[in-house]
Amino acid sequence: MGRSSRQQADANRARIVEIASGLFRARGIEAVSIGDVMKAAGLTQGGFYRHFASKDALAAEACTFAFEQAIRFWRRAAEEARRDGRDVPGALAAQYLAPRAPERTCPMIAFAAEVGRRNPEDPLRQAYATGVRRLFETFEDLAGQPGDPAAQNRLRMLFAGMAGSSLLAQAAGDAAAGFKQAAVAAADAGAAGGHPPRRS
Repeated sequence: MGRSSRQQADANRARIVEIASGLFRARGIEAVSIGDVMKAAGLTQGGFYRHFASKDALAAEACTFAFEQAIRFWRRAAEEARRDGRDVPGALAAQYLAPRAPERTCPMIAFAAEVGRRNPEDPLRQAYATGVRRLFETFEDLAGQPGDPAAQNRLRMLFAGMAGSSLLAQAAGDAAAGFKQAAVAAADAGAAGGHPPRRS
């Protein structure tokens, strides 16, 4: 395969992963077929197996892509907050809980139900576990107090509260709006429990 052909193949593969990530988050893995993904990517269904061994293999990569995308968004939100002189934990919470398109649903929420049915060795479950760990580490790095165990535990509570309130809001709508408001308020108050919020 020539260089241009390889580059095109790599670009097609990356597009499939990105498209699948959005479709899986919007509709669920089981509800999306290989044909759906390839059609949305503008590619023929027959070319799928030149890139992936199975739909499960694609799901694991799409999950990883979703978490990497979330990490990029969180870093960008933190940079903007610092530039504007705003509280970083509060900015991250507000960005996380803001309304968004279904294909941009938080991967912690979008993949959770499917992952919970998989065995611990399953590639999707492993990708999810790695993604959650890396996302929290990013959150801690951007908003935390390095070397402070108490602050780290409070950040874990805030992190879990953000995900939980977002899930409740999706499922219960306006009836759960207070949970999102409480999560943002907790972040604005300073995730480090009385310590000054980290701004730089």
